[in-house]
Amino acid sequence: MAKAFYNRLTGTEDADAAGTSVKEIGQTLLERKQTSTSKNFYLLDAMNDIGYDISDAKREPLDKGTLNKYEWVINMALPHLSPNWLREANNYVYWDVKDPRGQDYEATAHVRDDIFERVKYLIETGNPI
Repeated sequence: MAKAFYNRLTGTEDADAAGTSVKEIGQTLLERKQTSTSKNFYLLDAMNDIGYDISDAKREPLDKGTLNKYEWVINMALPHLSPNWLREANNYVYWDVKDPRGQDYEATAHVRDDIFERVKYLIETGNPI
């Protein structure tokens, strides 16, 4: 979500997205939805409803070697689930955003809106906090 918001709002391709625990590397979000055991996978629906099609976004892992490539590495996974090398990075920022996995559409839309506001603030101020 954050990548899509940032890139569209800035008219760039500067933002990227990666996970700290990606099992299905290269899997698109549409493929993930189709193979998800959760009946409550509303990420694509919530984004489509506001004009963002992220169905072809691919799941990629973040690794220690790519940290310096970014001004900020914003993590939304619970800190204790993130590797030490990430939490200790100088450009690491944690956003306390609830994971909507397994919840209803409204919870997913609420998370979407929260992330959108955080990204807007980052763009306006240059400050991710």
